[in-house]
Amino acid sequence: MMKAIVHTKLILEDGIVWDGALTYDGARIIECGKADEVKIPDDAEILDAKGLYTAPGLIDIHNHGGPDNKFADDPIACLRHVLKHGVTTVLPTFYCDMTIPEMIAGAKKLQAVQSEYEYGGMIGGLYMEGPYMGGFGSNQKDILHGGKIDRKDYAGLIEQTVGFARVWAIDPMREGIDGFMRDVKEIDGGAIFAMGHSHATAEDCRRVRKYGLKLQTHHGDSGKAQGRAQGTVGAGCDEYTLYDPDIYAELIADENGIHVDPDMMRMVIRTKGVERVILISDSMPDLHHYKNNEAEGILYGPDLNYDYEGHLAGSHLTLDHACRNVMAHTGCGICQAVRMASLNPAKLLGIDDRYGSIEPGKAANLILTDDMMNVRTVIFEGIVLSEKIRDK
Repeated sequence: MMKAIVHTKLILEDGIVWDGALTYDGARIIECGKADEVKIPDDAEILDAKGLYTAPGLIDIHNHGGPDNKFADDPIACLRHVLKHGVTTVLPTFYCDMTIPEMIAGAKKLQAVQSEYEYGGMIGGLYMEGPYMGGFGSNQKDILHGGKIDRKDYAGLIEQTVGFARVWAIDPMREGIDGFMRDVKEIDGGAIFAMGHSHATAEDCRRVRKYGLKLQTHHGDSGKAQGRAQGTVGAGCDEYTLYDPDIYAELIADENGIHVDPDMMRMVIRTKGVERVILISDSMPDLHHYKNNEAEGILYGPDLNYDYEGHLAGSHLTLDHACRNVMAHTGCGICQAVRMASLNPAKLLGIDDRYGSIEPGKAANLILTDDMMNVRTVIFEGIVLSEKIRDK
């Protein structure tokens, strides 16, 4: 049966339809636009938005898990959590604290959920924030990988995750990284590389760009390059990202602007343009309730995660709240914020023909939200989610 959303404001790729309507049949959008121009059959099932915005479902490409679980441990609980916050596509993220066999087993578990669970289609593949970044970052005592990269160690990982591992975060300075990147691209031409934890120089970044470098893992927190001489400022992953027009920059927009200072957010968005910024949650489970380490100048944020030493270690953000925060910190409007959390990640992943914006023929993955990005209703593949899902 045809369904219609009426009395709504449609958030489109390049603007807002203030008095809008949308129809969808099954899992696909049929028509959208001004209310008096959209044909709604007499027998259509009507959803009255009562003035709320209708936006595309959000896409979180960098998410380790929900409040209580990592994706590798309880993927269904994590999917339920992000669903109620408007995320309809997610890339579960593995960190450097997992062994390679654990990563392979985790990938198989997620692939089973993807094919068997009723909302498994949310899983868009893996974000591999390990094992081939720099051997530093949060949770230092748990990082298992570093040093020279050896083919005999990674061959099985590539083969077991081909086509499913969509993003590989790497350190351009790691010994053996060129061979690893070449081997990944040889077996999986669609793989995307991101500059992760690294003290690489811009020259290092430029060297590996040809392998499919398209993204920077959480801008401002990838590591800094040394200057050429005492007192000088080096150009590293942050700087390379800012001036390469094709690289997307991830932003963690927390409530207090701690992970990325609001002035830095404004600079990144102005320099890259709204079209090359991707909002992420970098969500981690709140397993230990560690607080900040003020003696080292680390500030506390209510939506940030901290490791056993009190250092920043991801967040407790959800992507809807990240949209709200980036609007508050930068002056971006809701249309721009939604784009950074939907269309931009869809374009990076090459799925923008189906997801990321409201257009006829695209998936009916939609959210109804107010002007502060409080998600009221989630529609996944044309189905309005039950109260059971939304309340969990």
